[in-house]
Amino acid sequence: MKNILKISAAAFGLLLSSCIKDATPTEIAPEDQATLETMVRGIPAALVQAGSAGYANDGQAWDFALPAIHLATESMTGDLVVTGNIGYDWFRQFGANESLGADFAVGALTWHNYYTWIMTANNVISLIDETNLAALGATERSYLGFAYTYRAMFYLDLVRLYEFKENTVTKGDNVLGLGVPIVLPETSEAEAKNNPRATVDDIYDTVIFPDLKKAETLLENFSAPDKYTISPALVYGLKARAYLERGTAKNDPAAYKSAAEYARKAITASGCTPLTQEQWEDPVNGFNNAGSNNAWIWGLALPSESVANLYCFTAHMSCENDWSGYHAGRGINRNLYNSIDMRDFRRHSWLDPDRSSYAYKSSRPDSKEYFAESLADYASIKFRPAQGAYKDSKVGGAADHCCMRVEEMYFIEAEATAQAGDIAGGIRLLNEFMTSHRMMNGAVYDCSARSTLKSFVNELMLQKRIEFWGEGIVMFDMKRLDMSSKRGFVGTNAPASYRLNVEGRAPYWNFVIGRNEVQNNTAIVGKNNPDPSGKVEPWKG
Repeated sequence: MKNILKISAAAFGLLLSSCIKDATPTEIAPEDQATLETMVRGIPAALVQAGSAGYANDGQAWDFALPAIHLATESMTGDLVVTGNIGYDWFRQFGANESLGADFAVGALTWHNYYTWIMTANNVISLIDETNLAALGATERSYLGFAYTYRAMFYLDLVRLYEFKENTVTKGDNVLGLGVPIVLPETSEAEAKNNPRATVDDIYDTVIFPDLKKAETLLENFSAPDKYTISPALVYGLKARAYLERGTAKNDPAAYKSAAEYARKAITASGCTPLTQEQWEDPVNGFNNAGSNNAWIWGLALPSESVANLYCFTAHMSCENDWSGYHAGRGINRNLYNSIDMRDFRRHSWLDPDRSSYAYKSSRPDSKEYFAESLADYASIKFRPAQGAYKDSKVGGAADHCCMRVEEMYFIEAEATAQAGDIAGGIRLLNEFMTSHRMMNGAVYDCSARSTLKSFVNELMLQKRIEFWGEGIVMFDMKRLDMSSKRGFVGTNAPASYRLNVEGRAPYWNFVIGRNEVQNNTAIVGKNNPDPSGKVEPWKG
């Protein structure tokens, strides 16, 4: 396994000084406007770029930007299992807790990517003079709002990945409360080489929340033309995520109330509605087409000319395609599947051992035989090949990637309401959502018996794990809530080396900073998270 990470936060001073063009921001010349527009449009393109971490040429098929990060975090939960040949699982390190320390290349997937994207957002911010916002044109206001939204989003992900949270396996008393180095447009090369891990509180208070506040102001009158463009609703949704994190970390009812408030603002501002059963099960557009439904708040487009065989989400997460060439296969943890109500249509996203239990939909003409003979029990059919093109990688792999659905806001609102002290209100909200949007044939969902906060949150998280399986959402919640994960049990459908059981949060949810950053940033020395690799023995029955 290659062990050299190819970018570090310590190198940013030089990168920033060499990339930012000299310009009078309030009098942007046409060529500078083109540069600014290119930078802004380049960020979402970079978020789905194959080889974005620099390892595609080395054959590392985990190297395809944000969708790969989402697949990595999903692999770290106990909910996703490999149902095919594990020898072809390019995310094995994340799923089996192997080689996740500072010397291994997979660390570039998160560290290299996020700091590269932050650099681009910083460049956009540097090119626009915001001393007099009223003097900015609509285009510059929107670009600046986009840049602040992106930067807040990236730091929110980074701090949730790299903050060391206590667990029963590894100890990190010297890094408690630490996040990641903060790199801003004014950070010099010398400062970047001695840039300590900022505290988690500082990152939220000086970057994440201020950036989102600025974005909220800048985009207040902006109307996104499509689901691929940042909108005020996305800003509200990110604030809901951030306040939910703060509420749990600080046991702060006020933060929880803010999370619920912004979740509701995201629902209202987006005008989005939850996926219907028909949309959820759509064999052509299921979870691959932002324009086919009204649920997505924000997603990323992957053009067909940018599809690179294994270097895309569909190649790894769609079990229906013929073109990925290895069929490692992804499925749901058997215990989680069996917890889904028979009246809940989300159950149809995975193949029941009794294939006759439901008339599964597919764009494959041979689906009945294929599902019965080629796919394992509990295999996923949630993520469909784009346009139903199960034979053509360029078409089938060009799937839109969802980054925020309105359903997440319903779950945040319900949890935050309960966490803030109104358990009955949280129960009511979850009951309404589930009954109205997930149950079939007039069935009623009722979790009223979950009358204690702990039992209600456990039930809500069960439904959230089902709802967002495979979407890169749930690991952050499990880490936040100190939840256990379990793939080892009698009758498990997980391969032997993946049967990891951890009481409370898993140690590998605390990501390790790569060696390159440690070597180039003196302030990081002695302040890294402990290597969790191999520290959880697989369950042997």
